[in-house]
Amino acid sequence: MKKQGFTLVELIAVIGVMAIILGFTVVMFTQLFDFQQNNEEYTEGVRAADRLVAEFRSDVRTYGKPEIPSDGKVLLRWKTESETIDYMAEPGEFPDQLNVIRTVRKEGQQILYEVYRLPERSVLHFVDGTDSDDTGKDAGLVALSLWITPKGIEAPKPDGLNPFDRTLPPSLEKQVDPKYAGNWRTIVVRY
Repeated sequence: MKKQGFTLVELIAVIGVMAIILGFTVVMFTQLFDFQQNNEEYTEGVRAADRLVAEFRSDVRTYGKPEIPSDGKVLLRWKTESETIDYMAEPGEFPDQLNVIRTVRKEGQQILYEVYRLPERSVLHFVDGTDSDDTGKDAGLVALSLWITPKGIEAPKPDGLNPFDRTLPPSLEKQVDPKYAGNWRTIVVRY
């Protein structure tokens, strides 16, 4: 009469197959979690960019032509008789973050402080508009070009970008993967 049951070899084979399946499952869930986290960070950056764009558009329409200082820390500035509005960029509190800070000061006192948290690899580029006929005459336009860079993609350099042209120059086309070209937003506002 034969005993019913499993041999040690069969038991070890089943445990080995289960360990392999569990290993694949853990790897799959880890990658899925990383993908979800990267997607959430990117989505938050896009939402912050949308709010920044709306505020920029509102400020240009309200205060007119901004100054674009060359000191590096202040990106844009509007000065009125009683108010100063500054847009500044600084590293965020997390490693992959860039904060664009909008401050409003009235008679020297800060009355408003807004932070737009963008991914660190974001590229901001403000351009003052002049007529295209090379006269240098003010066209009454200002543009904000913003590139939200997904993780793992190199951010392009905006040096050759003319946001009023609405096309990427050949030097930038090589850097921008067509799959991510929609990440570049250019907002042109008339003041």
